[in-house]
Amino acid sequence: MRAKHVLVIEDDQWFSALVKKTLERERFAVTAANNTIEGIAEINKKVPDAIILDFFMPGPNALVLLHELQSYGDTTQVPVILCTNNASDIPKDTLSAYGVVTVLDKTTMHPDDVVAAVRKAL
Repeated sequence: MRAKHVLVIEDDQWFSALVKKTLERERFAVTAANNTIEGIAEINKKVPDAIILDFFMPGPNALVLLHELQSYGDTTQVPVILCTNNASDIPKDTLSAYGVVTVLDKTTMHPDDVVAAVRKAL
């Protein structure tokens, strides 16, 4: 059985490395991208089983990627887990139409919360 592939799109290199290491420890295959544009390029190479996405990044933000995912048949069903410092400001009910299954608050979460969210999404 192949490992589930998770794409982490995060501009904070420290946080991205922490999430990647945590998921790899749990036997997920993980690719990281530093921004939305790199994330789209990675998706074009290989559609992931799940995406962990920072909401606010330099350049195009998460909404651009969420719209892009809904534009193509092979990516509309990819579950997205948003990670943000402003989780209370994110309209969770509105974003579910874009594949967002969970919103995690970076200020209060534990790295294992990401693993639990990915497992639940898959």
